[in-house]
Amino acid sequence: MAISRLVSLSRKIIKPSSPTPFSHRIHKLSLMDQMGTHTYMPFSFFYPKQDTASSLELTKVSQILEKSLSKVLTAYYPFAGRLRDNSFVECNDMGVDLSQVRIDCPMSSIFNHPRTDIDKLIFPKDPWNPSTGSLIVAQLNHFECGGIILSTCISHKVADGYSMTNFLTDWALVARDSEAKPSPLFNGASVFQPANYSAPPQVADPSLKQNASKRYHFSASKLKALKARSLIPPTTVEAVTAFLCKCANTPTSKPSLFIQAVNLRGTNNDALVPAGLVGNAILPYVASAANEEDLKWQRLIGELRERKEKVRDMLKDIKPEEVLSSRVSELATQINEGTSSNDFSIYRFSSLRKFPFHDINFGWGRPTRVDVATFPVNMFLLLDNQNGDGVEVVVNLEEGEMSVFESNEELLQFASPSSGL
Repeated sequence: MAISRLVSLSRKIIKPSSPTPFSHRIHKLSLMDQMGTHTYMPFSFFYPKQDTASSLELTKVSQILEKSLSKVLTAYYPFAGRLRDNSFVECNDMGVDLSQVRIDCPMSSIFNHPRTDIDKLIFPKDPWNPSTGSLIVAQLNHFECGGIILSTCISHKVADGYSMTNFLTDWALVARDSEAKPSPLFNGASVFQPANYSAPPQVADPSLKQNASKRYHFSASKLKALKARSLIPPTTVEAVTAFLCKCANTPTSKPSLFIQAVNLRGTNNDALVPAGLVGNAILPYVASAANEEDLKWQRLIGELRERKEKVRDMLKDIKPEEVLSSRVSELATQINEGTSSNDFSIYRFSSLRKFPFHDINFGWGRPTRVDVATFPVNMFLLLDNQNGDGVEVVVNLEEGEMSVFESNEELLQFASPSSGL
């Protein structure tokens, strides 16, 4: 897509509407934050033109977003600060970046172009090579049809997918109701005590590749049929993840590692890890397959479940800092050794099912599509479809692997390629 079709309208630094109290100026990173990657989480939300929209209302859209972002940053004050080393965020109210651009084409026509070109067009920066500046970088894209795309990049150092969803939901809530008062919890460092030395164990940022990205849809009926094949009733995430593991590999593939993560938060704020905790509260677990026998679907379901339950069992009757102090180095070392070795194919999975992405309504309706930028690693991202009865999977693989994957006959029995609005 020709760069001349994009016109920059504005770039602003949005600061909290009220100054952060001096007592809150230092936000310590938790051990989970310290372990995390330096990349951003790049999501985009597609909102078609409403029947009542006009050019004046489109101007109002930007005003609503700016004003509500300023207000919500008062509650999410660390997001408006700056990261210092791998230790803390200085909550200095320096603000976040919000750009506006006009793209001189209909929103639907961007899908006629390669995914990498779409990413460059609608995202404000390359999310995989983050700077040390703003922890949030957002871009509002106006299309000639009247539709808009809001693209957001939020640093993984201060948020996981759950925290990002809560922030975006609260931002949208404040946009609809200026009297709303979100109350996120920034107590991760007291739950997961940070390392008190200069080089805490970290999961190394993976080497970046030029990947292809495709999207697949599992309908409710296909999910039911897929799960019915299992002798032990699997969850939807277990069934789809194991199925994708199998489809991504062939009998001639080298041994594989499948990396997934479990959300450690409880269902309320009295839990060991509070439901409202903002930051990183996930632990990775790794399943493996060394040969064709290991890639049997039923076996993969069993191992994925077993690995996840081991992580959850660690939390029972043990203080979280004890769990992490005994396990974090082992986890980081295991993942780093595996991902740095050419002896394994590495596949990452992230499930954001049940996260209310499709309910993020700033006052002009729900998004018709939620998407992510192309990941430069082998990554499968699971999302609910708009109706909540099916699963959308964003697949990121190297070009050669993708060509094999998308021609897999078993895959196409249960999943259909998905594109457009």
